[in-house]
Amino acid sequence: MDRTLRYDHYKVLGVARDADSRTIKRAYRERVMHCHPDRNRSENASELFRALHDAYSTLMDEEQRASYDELLRHYRSAPPAAAAPPYNTRARHAEEVERPATPMDRAAFKGLHLTGLLFGCFMVLGIGFGCLFLQWPLYVLFFTLPGLAVIPDSIAGLRARSKA
Repeated sequence: MDRTLRYDHYKVLGVARDADSRTIKRAYRERVMHCHPDRNRSENASELFRALHDAYSTLMDEEQRASYDELLRHYRSAPPAAAAPPYNTRARHAEEVERPATPMDRAAFKGLHLTGLLFGCFMVLGIGFGCLFLQWPLYVLFFTLPGLAVIPDSIAGLRARSKA
């Protein structure tokens, strides 16, 4: 067994350290449905799937689990500076299993981008109207920049979300 810890198998599966095999199996099945690369379109879905499978296979085998628990005790008893290998961002993602987007998440995402689009359009149109028809000084056009920055981002966000 590799003597370095990339991530905590118990955290990956979301179970307690004293969990029995039924609990581990149930947690694995629930999480694997959300992380399978065929269902989860995120970039790190295959890595999450591998981490889940690795955690499951380690914790279900009594010998490997005992060895892994011993390794965890070693890392927990070590001083904080020497407790972990250099921080690995890929390992961090393995612990953070993404939950699937709910209809409320999708509505909030769409609403946020629609609000940004309306804000940007009204800001640009309002200031442009003031400069053209109300004789506002031309330096006021400078204040359209935030609106001009928000519009393309909002359009890109709405397009990206509709494709997913």
